[in-house]
Amino acid sequence: LDCNEEMVDYSKWDKFQDSDDEEEERSPGGQQQGAQAMPASALPKSAQDELVREHPEMAMKAGLIQQTKENKEYKRRKQHYHNGQLVYEWEQSLDEVNIYITPPPGVTADMFDIEIKSSHITVGIKGNTEKYLNHDLGGKCKHTESYWTLEDVLGGGKEIHITLTKMAKAVPWESALQGHQPLDPVTATEVRKDIMRERFQEEHPGFDFSGADFNGQVPDPSTFMGGVGYR
Repeated sequence: LDCNEEMVDYSKWDKFQDSDDEEEERSPGGQQQGAQAMPASALPKSAQDELVREHPEMAMKAGLIQQTKENKEYKRRKQHYHNGQLVYEWEQSLDEVNIYITPPPGVTADMFDIEIKSSHITVGIKGNTEKYLNHDLGGKCKHTESYWTLEDVLGGGKEIHITLTKMAKAVPWESALQGHQPLDPVTATEVRKDIMRERFQEEHPGFDFSGADFNGQVPDPSTFMGGVGYR
């Protein structure tokens, strides 16, 4: 199966916005007069909501949202772009890979056509022959234990949340989908650390490993100390 991105029309899920902002006052030479940096809190409510929804890390830095357990999850997500458009975000844990897609406005759950197989996924809208995603997965999943939901997101709006149960527990995926940008070495190391912490926490529930760190090379979470199995 050819998973060449050039064959996929991601643009049909583009979102367009009209701006009601008045034209800024400029001097005869074309320079803006009295230009000052505007804090994010001064943005219109709709713009703040979009910043929180589309760029949560930036919104946190701007003070629009507080660091909580819920929005910490957004910081773990990796983003995949195509021609400047955000196609999806993804993250992984000890036994799952999660993919997040922003759908077109007004589309309801019963309008989506999503099929998850052990090594392939398709995402589209019923009645459309061309799919938004039509790719081999970055690893194998237990398709009978994998599923998708349409969920509310922080700041408003909806997102498709695809949960893939890893066939091989604790094995890090280099990418969510084959042919897409793999994790850089630093991020891959952090992912292995996170999975190791999750594994230790699962095997020793009476202890807190959330702040544990590792010296030197991080071991393979799936084979370290005899390996790991599903429980």
